[in-house]
Amino acid sequence: MQKDDTQEMKTEAYIDYVTAAVGNTPYGVPIRTVMLADNFAEAFKMDANKARRIINVYLKRLADRGVIARIAHGIYAQMKTTVFGALVPGAEKIIADTFLNNGDEVIGYETGPALINRLGLSTLVPRERQIATNRYRAVVPAGTGITLKRPLAPVTTDNAPYLQMVEALKNMQNYPIDAENADELVRAAIKKQGLDRIQLVRYANAYLKPDELQEAVGVIFERLDEREAA
Repeated sequence: MQKDDTQEMKTEAYIDYVTAAVGNTPYGVPIRTVMLADNFAEAFKMDANKARRIINVYLKRLADRGVIARIAHGIYAQMKTTVFGALVPGAEKIIADTFLNNGDEVIGYETGPALINRLGLSTLVPRERQIATNRYRAVVPAGTGITLKRPLAPVTTDNAPYLQMVEALKNMQNYPIDAENADELVRAAIKKQGLDRIQLVRYANAYLKPDELQEAVGVIFERLDEREAA
């Protein structure tokens, strides 16, 4: 009887932990099985594989009851109740977030044509969203419109905006640009993000080819011919 009581107490503790973890996850933020299981294993001093089995079971039960939504394999999300029924966040955004962030840590950044469009350098709206991420080997669920690539360097919260801007400077030379003031738009983005230009040049020097670096420096510090013309 004592053994049964102990197991029942453990089960209640497990359920309380998962319920609290799910409840504390804001709407639109992915609930990743792997991350939750790792925290669960640490909290209950449990083998990681056993923790993942338990988390998989409990999250599936919550999804079956309509408490959370299953977005993709190993990824769930909170649902929001409205007068029109349950509202589920877009799968593309939720899945993208799993490649951009790991809790409070940044692990990826958007790049490619979508970044060029977001900076206002091109009116071309790409069909796919390209993300450079530390999880570049992960399998992306079909139909999400997301492609992964290896980042210039392992991504951290501190270097992510610099790596992203270096890729933008590189992509300016590889993708169609139809903005007349493209260089000014990039400099405005650099200023808005509070990036240190000398530090940005250091990153560019580390990851760009000589001809790409020359063009990038011209954009960052304003091309000499533009200053002379002024």
